Amino acid sequence: MLRTQAALFRWTTRRLFAHGTPVRNFTIAIDGPAASGKSSTARAVALELGFGYIDSGSIYRCATLLALRSGITDISSHANQLIDLINKSSVDIKFQPSSSRSAPNLITGRLTVPDVRILLNDEDVSDEIRKPDVNRMVAKVASDGGIRAAVMSVQRALAKAAETRSTEMRDKKGAVKSVPGGVVMDGRDIGTTIFPNAELKIYLDASAMARAIRRWDEMNSKLKEEATKAKSLDTSDAAPAAERTPTEYPSVEDIARELEERDYADINRQHSPLRIATDAVVIDNTSMTFEQQVYSIADLARDRMGLERKHDDV
Repeated sequence: MLRTQAALFRWTTRRLFAHGTPVRNFTIAIDGPAASGKSSTARAVALELGFGYIDSGSIYRCATLLALRSGITDISSHANQLIDLINKSSVDIKFQPSSSRSAPNLITGRLTVPDVRILLNDEDVSDEIRKPDVNRMVAKVASDGGIRAAVMSVQRALAKAAETRSTEMRDKKGAVKSVPGGVVMDGRDIGTTIFPNAELKIYLDASAMARAIRRWDEMNSKLKEEATKAKSLDTSDAAPAAERTPTEYPSVEDIARELEERDYADINRQHSPLRIATDAVVIDNTSMTFEQQVYSIADLARDRMGLERKHDDV
């Protein structure tokens, strides 16, 4: 009887493969510490490959915003309350490869970072979840196991929805072949916890000072944009926007200290700590151009899909 069942299984398997089973979508997991460029890199890689994109960290930031808006400051004592808020809320990530951004695009050579808008309960909170008060609290939110489990469900559902369909591309010999669609997700535990079987895992790293300078530049650009916009509208908001520099936005040195504290919290937290997956490719982008890191990851993915490389000259 067992032999018959085994033979039937082999026959069924052969028939399934003969008729073509759906190929598993290609998943790229990009992990790394705060401000290492994961989000902008992952978005550009997704655009380069025609994949979907999910910013997993934005889910934790949305959870943090929910906590702040609900007056929750002690996460350990009110974790269940926040989990309930997460379960009752909706989060959507709008990946807009061809749309313009309200803030200047990050452009390096031929590359433009696509825009991503984060909707929390249908409200665009893309800018609010990047503010200093959220930055200071998000590590505490992410350290709770129950909250992480609730966020993980959201992350996986969003990634599944973002997967693209298979397309035809050229392989290394120049022949046209059908390749699976895919999704790029960035975070801190994507390759170790969320998608441990991801086809390509990247650990993106940089020095604390390099990351601090990038974050300060981003904050300063947003501040200047707000002031310019307010001034062009001739409203009373122009002056307050300019006056926020010394209080709301810290110095590069302060940001570096905050990032080091965040690194320590992420590495030493009990649940899903920041780790380099054993099969991850480590890329230190401290001295790399944005173009170099994006194209190197995209070509690594092409290699693993059996496709021709496109950027060996970068």
